[in-house]
Formats: sequence, structure tokens, C-alpha cells
Amino acid sequence: MKKVFIAGVILLAIFLVVLAFIPLGIEPLTEVYFENHTQLPSVIELDKTYNYSFTVHNLEYQKMRYTYTIDMYDEQGNLTDSLDSGEFILAHDESVRVDNVFNFGYHINRTKIIVNVSKDLSLETPKFKEKLWWPDPNYPMNVDIHFWIEEA
Repeated sequence: MKKVFIAGVILLAIFLVVLAFIPLGIEPLTEVYFENHTQLPSVIELDKTYNYSFTVHNLEYQKMRYTYTIDMYDEQGNLTDSLDSGEFILAHDESVRVDNVFNFGYHINRTKIIVNVSKDLSLETPKFKEKLWWPDPNYPMNVDIHFWIEEA
């Protein structure tokens, strides 16, 4: 009985040591969203200027490099134009707002404008990854948002 009790205490101690190395409650993510999404342009006129903005919020628990592209696609999914691109670095819990302006001097059909944000994890390794951490196979390296426009 004494041996069983000692073995149980040893197993419990091993379990508690392993448990201490597991990062609890860490779910890295990046938020990407349009500011004032209810005011996004949907019907446009030629040679008139329109603007919108989107925000990227880093909740990855590490410094991240983000690159973004803003592209136009037709209804069949074919790339028709590239509107903007850029890059920025954010520390954990920092945000950046990106403003964009467009003006079309040519006719367009119904068009999807896609903002694609790509993540670069190579700037630093967060402390929680030094513990018992394995990568999530469903972790997205790209986040995209979009809206549709068409000519009046």
C-alpha cells in the first residue's frame, strides 16, 4: 500500500510539472476589419473619389510583420486590377488603420475589392512557444476581407 501511495504521488508530481509547461488560454490571432463597414461604397460613379479604411489588430503575443494587398476581382474571380499594397510591423496588442482612396475613370462591372493581409512570424519567438507548444494545423497565415462595388 505504501508503494502504491508513493507511486501515485510521483505520478501526480510529474503530471503537475508537465502541466506547468503548457501555455493555458493562449490563442494567437490577428483581427482585420473595415472601419464603418456600413458606409462602404457599393454603387460608384465614374471619376468620383471614394474612400474606406481597414484596421489590423495584432493579438498574436509576438511582434509581427504584416503585408497587405488590395485587389479587384470580377464576378468570375479573375484579377482585374491591383489598387494598393503595403507593409507594417505591430507589437502585441497594437493596431494600425490603413486608409485607401480610389477613383475609377473607366467602366467596371460588378467588382469585388479584396483586402488580403499576410502574416510573417519570423521577427521573434514568444515565450509561450518555449513551453510545450505545437503549431495549429488550421492557423491562418492570410486573413482577407472584401466588399462589392458596381457602377451606377
